[in-house]
Amino acid sequence: MKDPQLNISQRQIDDTKNTSKPTPDAPAKDDTSSLYLSTISFSHSDPLKRWREYLALGHMTKVNDNHSDDNGYYLPHHGVTKASSQTTKLRVVFDGSAPSTTGTSLNDTLHTGPKLQEDLFSPYLAIRCLKQLAEDEGHRFPRAAQVLQRDFYVDDALTGAETKDEALTLRTELTNLLQLAGLNIRKWASNDNDLLHGLSLEETNHQHFLGDSQTLKTLGVFWNSSDDSILYSVEVKPTPSRVTKRIISSEIAKIYDPLGLLAPVIVRAKMLLQRIWSSKIDWDESLPIELHIEWERYYAQLPLLNNVRFPRKAIIESAIEIELHGFCDASEKAYGACVYLRTLNTNGRVWTQLLTAKSKVAPLKCQTIPRLELSGALLLTSLMSTVQQALSHKITRTIYWTDSTIVLHWLNTSPHTLKTFVANRVSEIQTKTSIRDWRHVPTDDNPADLISRGQTPEEFLRPTIWQHGPAWLYQSEGYWPTWDLTPQIELPEQKGAICLSANPSDYSLLQRYSSWPKLIRIIARCLRWKQKKNRAAPLTVTELRITHNKLIKLLQNIHLSEEIRTLQKDRNAAIKGKLTRLNPFIDKEGILRVGGRLSHSSMTFAQKHPIVLPKSSVTTRIIEHEHKIHMHSGTQATLYAVRQRYWPVDGRSQVWRAIKGCVRCCRAQPPPVEYVMGNLPEARVTESRPFTNVGVDYCGPFHIKEKRDRNRRQIKVYVAIFVCLAIKAVHIELVDDLTSEAFIAALRRFIARRGYCSTIHSDNGTNFRGASNELRELHDLLQSDDHKEKVTAFLADKQIEWRFIPPHSPHFGGLWEAAK
Repeated sequence: MKDPQLNISQRQIDDTKNTSKPTPDAPAKDDTSSLYLSTISFSHSDPLKRWREYLALGHMTKVNDNHSDDNGYYLPHHGVTKASSQTTKLRVVFDGSAPSTTGTSLNDTLHTGPKLQEDLFSPYLAIRCLKQLAEDEGHRFPRAAQVLQRDFYVDDALTGAETKDEALTLRTELTNLLQLAGLNIRKWASNDNDLLHGLSLEETNHQHFLGDSQTLKTLGVFWNSSDDSILYSVEVKPTPSRVTKRIISSEIAKIYDPLGLLAPVIVRAKMLLQRIWSSKIDWDESLPIELHIEWERYYAQLPLLNNVRFPRKAIIESAIEIELHGFCDASEKAYGACVYLRTLNTNGRVWTQLLTAKSKVAPLKCQTIPRLELSGALLLTSLMSTVQQALSHKITRTIYWTDSTIVLHWLNTSPHTLKTFVANRVSEIQTKTSIRDWRHVPTDDNPADLISRGQTPEEFLRPTIWQHGPAWLYQSEGYWPTWDLTPQIELPEQKGAICLSANPSDYSLLQRYSSWPKLIRIIARCLRWKQKKNRAAPLTVTELRITHNKLIKLLQNIHLSEEIRTLQKDRNAAIKGKLTRLNPFIDKEGILRVGGRLSHSSMTFAQKHPIVLPKSSVTTRIIEHEHKIHMHSGTQATLYAVRQRYWPVDGRSQVWRAIKGCVRCCRAQPPPVEYVMGNLPEARVTESRPFTNVGVDYCGPFHIKEKRDRNRRQIKVYVAIFVCLAIKAVHIELVDDLTSEAFIAALRRFIARRGYCSTIHSDNGTNFRGASNELRELHDLLQSDDHKEKVTAFLADKQIEWRFIPPHSPHFGGLWEAAK
């Protein structure tokens, strides 16, 4: 090497020589293992400084001319420049994977040990000396020791504190602890400038990378310390006229998002790349026009991601409850999961924040949606476990949300009953999580749905539930979605079970007793004996009710098993046979009931939805019981009594058959009562002018306004009904009140409209009696000498006779009672 210049132009440079081989079959040295570099010009002395440092430390030795027989390996190297770095503008990188003349490299022959650092997602301590330092001196600096153990990734630390005083103390302890090992910590940065006071300019991270804002890069992620937010920097180059799979893969990989906060956007690019891959296009082959246009549209929107900001702070002050809520979803193209942190402080304030997310495209091999949903649930389980390990705070509880009811049923099923694919994933989820923590969420409130469908950058910038989750997370648990797990007879991916039974079911006990209450009590005693309870105590109402329901379910499963299976598969399925018009359904206790149209009625649930009873001996016992307790009533009355709670199939015929078998009814055989009808009144059978003989009665009261004017008060009126006894014609007159004067006025209007009547029939109302008396007085008055005119004489000759029906005999006035 020569010091005067470092402009290397197609000049062979000797590589660093390792003095010992790692294994006997290490790759042989060769002249071709020398590295040829293109022209690289540097305006500073960093390269020479590095070479001298390597020589001084003994990491590099000068190769002599007689080195051809030495047993060694020459390690290629090259320089990597990074203008944005504050400390190392030029970094020398040694290429241990470069193949030699034997076709093997140094890395191929070295033993592969465990990786020293965890995922970048979870910043664990990686360097052994830091861990050893924390173990040796951690008792003197306990807070700093915790940071060394958990918050270091290689040589970068990301940590924080609840208060400013705690942060200052932590900074001092961390500096003193690292100085014990001869390590100087630098490039301090904070969202509070007070924490940087007392530090020199060399110790602070003073360079800004995104304009003039307080933005710096840590672990590959841009952080704005002024508003304490995470943001992204996406640089887009002009789209070349020829786009290939290699170019698209390279551009997608440049979007660095270790937390998955841009998962809906990145998964859209993954979907496009999968389509390109499935089309069998080579790496450097031009894309079809439709894929090219789609990529251009997506790529042109990528700079919009520079406007995205995520708050770094996820836990509010004085938090007393910290919960993790995970959501998962899947579609035919992709599936994913996201985790939110929900905190509640002493003031009752709730805050939710997206922590991380992960997405995967659906495999090329076609899978069902439930299988993909299950894969999303497994991804959420792994993601939640990683988050719990990374967080140092105590988590109050974890809740898993999915919008797939099939997945929830699978998780509540024993894995051995499921097929291999589903069983393996269900078993792993059941091992890592508690099944009671899994809940159902509607699709519209599931933020993971954005991952499964994917979004363009333009769509991602629109307000959604992505950053803070659904709105009900800010409310108490009473407002969260609820879902009742109902058992299903058949689930997808269940193994077919083959069972052979040689013991037929014995239902003779149901036919052994002729009394329905006795049968219930005997079965209730058997159930109590089975449960080993107090056998001598009297039966309770609850026990009798439970026994009744068990007997009904058993009876329906024997005779209506096909209909029950059909409804369990699909509650809206059409039932064939005699139950078609009943619109049956299965209630919460598994009993088949009549649907009907009385759901909004005020009747009891049993009356609105009676229990369906098939044709059986038990149904006959129930009918006989109702027949006896209703005093051996007839067919119609017994059927009515039975239908207050049950709905027997072919009910009338079953009731008629049961009554025919009643011994007491057969012995008595009482003939139906035949009433001897009396002769009709003379007025009913005599031909006459309409309204010659009438019957009268009142109906009402009714409320009407005095006039049509607004704000008039309402008055109470009655209606007088006049019925012709010959032709049953009806005349209606309005009556002001129930006085004799009012009725006489109505009678006058009736006579004026219909003419005189010879007889009036009515009941024994006091107003009618008063009217009759006044008519007599009016008759006497008309017969007096003072009324000699023609009209008066005519009225006196046309006398009206009033007849009252017997007291308490409304059937004598059937005509006017029916007219009312």
